[in-house]
Amino acid sequence: MGAFSRDVLTLPNRARLVFDPMPGLRTTALGVWLGAGARYERANENGLAHFLEHMAFKSAGGQNALQIAEFVESRGAVMNAATDYERTSYTMRCLEGDAADMLNVALSLVFAPDHPENEIEREKGVVLQEIGESSDQPDDLVFELSQAAAYGDHPLGRPILGTQQTLQGIKRSNLFEFAEANYAPARTVISVTGAFDKSAIEDVVRKWMDGRQEREAPAVEPAHSPAARWHAEARDVEQCHLVLSRPAPASTSDDRFAARLFAEIFGGGMASRLFQQVREERGLAYTIDATCDQYSDAGRLTVYAGCAPEDAMDVAKITASIWGDLASAGPTREELARAKAVMKAQFAMSAEAPAMRAGSAAYELLTFDRLIEIEEILDRIDAVDRADVQRIAGEAVAGVASAAAVGPRAGLGVAEAFLSL
Repeated sequence: MGAFSRDVLTLPNRARLVFDPMPGLRTTALGVWLGAGARYERANENGLAHFLEHMAFKSAGGQNALQIAEFVESRGAVMNAATDYERTSYTMRCLEGDAADMLNVALSLVFAPDHPENEIEREKGVVLQEIGESSDQPDDLVFELSQAAAYGDHPLGRPILGTQQTLQGIKRSNLFEFAEANYAPARTVISVTGAFDKSAIEDVVRKWMDGRQEREAPAVEPAHSPAARWHAEARDVEQCHLVLSRPAPASTSDDRFAARLFAEIFGGGMASRLFQQVREERGLAYTIDATCDQYSDAGRLTVYAGCAPEDAMDVAKITASIWGDLASAGPTREELARAKAVMKAQFAMSAEAPAMRAGSAAYELLTFDRLIEIEEILDRIDAVDRADVQRIAGEAVAGVASAAAVGPRAGLGVAEAFLSL
């Protein structure tokens, strides 16, 4: 991006390798990104993609969990992994001289895990604790309920972690079958940013990828038109946690920047309308913000708030009112200019951070099948006008709403009420 030159090597099987040198650095950010995640699961295997990510660290490439950890940490490197609805990643940060070795580890986690039988039940216990921890946190639980309300029985409506019932049903064979079906070369991007030996990196990648045959991976179930739904769960906590949601353009839409600018104006920062009117002017919530969640064929504009249960309805009414105002009159010139400045700064800053650059390159190739330079992104942001943002707001208001609430019973009625506000 920007002043740095990125090259993409496309292998015969359609796997892609991104070389992104950043002069002056001594470290490398690298990883393997797969264009498959929780959305690619069947209903009875919910949680499988995330569990596969966990199990990869137990034994891979002829090393057990301790040996993998000792090898990585003895070099001062840091490894991580993450599972989302549409992508899974295995990432590393390390010193320049260790980049090829760390990439070898990352690729072994993806393509040579052993999934030892004796580790499977033990790791299920770990993930069940992760599920329990998420359920214990009302600000996590409310987002899980929000996904279910927005997408229903579609894979996007299921929790990434799975459930106790579906997790218990996972077998060793399921792990291999999911990876074999979904981790196709065309859905594989290896991205390396910072300081590294290009030829050494390519050698490692070819060792792992040249023998993998090109093939088509299963398509995902398209996102269907949602129904108006709400979910609420009573919890013995002080605050009522709310997620209020309406439709947004998908990540591949030409309107994706307008939608993100709308979210920034609506509730992106301390100068946003939600923050000013709900928190600063009325003191109804300590936390309130708006975000735009985008998938390949669907999206949601989402407002999250934590407030006293007796204030929950007022928070929802003000949120709906501001949404309506933006739909009828659009943002002011000053609001749009401020939102553009924030978004452009965020993209520019991420373009100077190695780990963000590596992830962005993988995202761009998996989503758009090309790299997108920072100049094009900034131009696209600049091209959004007030009418574009107003149209996004109007389409959201006209679309199907969903809502979720977690907290004292006195505030839970707001979830259902928001559907008609």
